[in-house]
Amino acid sequence: MEGQKKMKTCKICGARGDFETLFVQEMMYDTKEKFEYFICEQCECLQIDQIPEDLWQYYRDEYYSYQPNTYEETKIVNCHDKILDVGCGSGKWLIERERLGYDRLFGCDPFLKEDIHYGNKIHIRNCEIGELTEDGSFDAIRMADSFEHMADPLEALQSANRLLKDSGVLAISIPIYPNIAFEMFIECWYALDAPRHLFLHSRKSLEYLFERSGFQLTSINYTSNESQIVRSYLYQKGIPLYEQTWEVIQQHFSEEDLEELGKQAVWWNGREYGDHADIYAKKIKGTKGTP
Repeated sequence: MEGQKKMKTCKICGARGDFETLFVQEMMYDTKEKFEYFICEQCECLQIDQIPEDLWQYYRDEYYSYQPNTYEETKIVNCHDKILDVGCGSGKWLIERERLGYDRLFGCDPFLKEDIHYGNKIHIRNCEIGELTEDGSFDAIRMADSFEHMADPLEALQSANRLLKDSGVLAISIPIYPNIAFEMFIECWYALDAPRHLFLHSRKSLEYLFERSGFQLTSINYTSNESQIVRSYLYQKGIPLYEQTWEVIQQHFSEEDLEELGKQAVWWNGREYGDHADIYAKKIKGTKGTP
C-alpha cells in the first residue's frame, strides 16, 4: 500500500472520508496505464476512483469470455427452469447447460458486438441487465465474474430482483476483499484487473447492496486456488497475464510449490480469507428491486 490518503466518496455506501488509495497498472494487455483505486473504510469496498469513459476498449476481441464456441443442439430436454447468465460473453456456460438438458437459457452482455442465438434454446442479448423486461419470469440469475465489472452494482441487483420469480435464486462469483493475496501483493494482486474490475466487494458491501435491493444473503463459499499467489507474484515481476503460460509459471514455481500453494489456498478459504468466493442470495418475497 502506498499509504496515501485522499478525500473520496464511496460509490457503494456513500461514505466520505480520507481513504487509503493505490495505483494499479493494467496488466492483462500490459498497456502500462495506471488507475487509482481506494478502500472505503465504512463498507470496505475496494473500488476504482474514476470509471474510464472508454471502458469498452479494455475488452478486446481476444478477451477470454468472447472466444467463439462450438455449438450443436441436443435433442434431450429435461429441465424447463428459465435461467439468465449476466455478463455471459459468447455463452460458453449456457451451451454447457443446454447439453445438460436445460432449454430456456438467456444471457446478456453489453460488450458483445451483436445478439447471439444458439438454436432455439439459447438467446443472448447485447445489453445491460437493466434493459431486460421479462419481469418475474426467471428461476435463477447467474453473475459469474461479471458483477465486479458493473458500473452500477445496486441498479444491477435491483434489476435482478425485478426479473426473478419470488422463489428465484441469485448466484454471484467474484473476487472478494480483503484477502491474503492483496495483503501480500497489494497493487499487484492480479484480481484487481484494472480498469475492468470496478468494484472489489467485501462481505460488508455485498450485504449493504443486498439489503437495498431486496435480497437475503444465504451463503458465501470461498473458492481461491494457487492462482491467487502465482498470478500476483508474476504481476509483481512485471509479467502480464497473456505471457503467463505454463512454461513461464514453471520457471518460477516447481510442482511442489504449486501443490503447497494449493493447500494454503484451501486453508485460507476455510478462514474466509481467500480472494475469490461464490455468493448465493434469495429474493425476498414481494420485493421488486427494493426491500
